[in-house]
Amino acid sequence: MKPLERRNRIRTLLSQGHSAAKIAQQLGVAPSTVYRIKSGQGAILGDRAAYVTVGAKVTTHEKAGLDRLVRENVASSRAALLRKMTRAVGGFYDSSPAEEQFLAEAMRHLTALGGNFNQIAAALSVSVKKTGTANPSPEQIERIRQANDEVENLKKVVGAMLRNMQVKAATLHGRLSADEAGDTLDE
Repeated sequence: MKPLERRNRIRTLLSQGHSAAKIAQQLGVAPSTVYRIKSGQGAILGDRAAYVTVGAKVTTHEKAGLDRLVRENVASSRAALLRKMTRAVGGFYDSSPAEEQFLAEAMRHLTALGGNFNQIAAALSVSVKKTGTANPSPEQIERIRQANDEVENLKKVVGAMLRNMQVKAATLHGRLSADEAGDTLDE
């Protein structure tokens, strides 16, 4: 199961009232994964997310544009598309499936690096207890340098992704502001 599918399945099971422990066992993930997704999904009312309804009138041409974007799989429905657009204009980060995959892989990689750092720290702790000083081996020093380089590269990519989303949001915000100004002038 892909990470996005797993996350959606966890959200569905949570909304159906299943416990985090049962979901974790059923899907073969750690309970902390379920709790992390649960804490990020927002408020729950009964068996569904706490959405509010906002109404807006659109022209048939605008509705056709929304439907076209749904057919192009920009979002699964008009409502999902409007939520996505609202999040973009509001400056919320909304990653693409490719970005989701990259971020999931980056998280796994960072977790592995954390394990490497813990092993090196444990070895250095033993060294301090035996000799009174930390004497890292050349191999440990090289592993730390490589890990630092990897973290720096990940930071650059994630930073670029966030800047890209900010530019998209600012562009959309600018378009909407310009359209709104044009609507005001037309009235």
